[in-house]
Amino acid sequence: MTLYRIDLIKASSMAVGLVMVVTLVGFYLLPAYVFVTPGYSVYVTGIVDHKKIGRGFVDSVLHKWYTVSVRLFDDDPINQIKSGEALAYIVTKDDWEMVEWGDTVKLKLLPDLKAEIVELFPSLKLPEWHSLSGSASPISIEMVTNKTIYKIGEKVEFNVVVRNAPQEKGWVGSPIPLKLTLFKAPPFWTFRNGEEVFASAGDLESQDIVLQPGQELRFSIYWQLTNVSAGVYYVRTYLGYFTEDEEITFTGTAMIGIED
Repeated sequence: MTLYRIDLIKASSMAVGLVMVVTLVGFYLLPAYVFVTPGYSVYVTGIVDHKKIGRGFVDSVLHKWYTVSVRLFDDDPINQIKSGEALAYIVTKDDWEMVEWGDTVKLKLLPDLKAEIVELFPSLKLPEWHSLSGSASPISIEMVTNKTIYKIGEKVEFNVVVRNAPQEKGWVGSPIPLKLTLFKAPPFWTFRNGEEVFASAGDLESQDIVLQPGQELRFSIYWQLTNVSAGVYYVRTYLGYFTEDEEITFTGTAMIGIED
């Protein structure tokens, strides 16, 4: 009987040891992406580094795809990208228009480098590195309101100013007239805690406008504060793009508070 108990203890110890060895090997040797179950939803967060439009031929047909490059705060186990690195994800045209350089986003990862933006924390101004890139421009955009706190039920008027301001933006080249393609009624989105709470499709009928150096264009956008709750909201509008280069988009962003 004693020998039986000793053998049982030995067998149990070996089993526990084997489990520990397998666990340690899995923890130290296997890459993280091994543990991603097919069909399991994976999310990552990061800051938008830049965005581009890709073009190419598939079966002799010209295709266009929209990419947003994100510098990740988390590891991307699907595409094997580590935290701190950047990767360009293919997104929908609507997501591409909504997002801007410097935004913080949460992405739901999809196959083939595709992703869906599920949370967005808009940046109130373009980041410093934007001015050092090929997407920099002498265009200045301001989006302001007449006050910062509103009551539920009020109508908010956002005043937007688009200005050809080469000196103000530190533009190196000679001041020149700029041809812009702007929407007659630009779409806009509102966010609270990263979640989209309201969207207006606007009127995407466009108009080409030439701004001389120092010239500006002013217009207003309205949001009726119904079906909202108290809190801090970010409002983002997509105004248009450079006529010669639709990758260089014009967006305005503002922040307001709503109280009961």
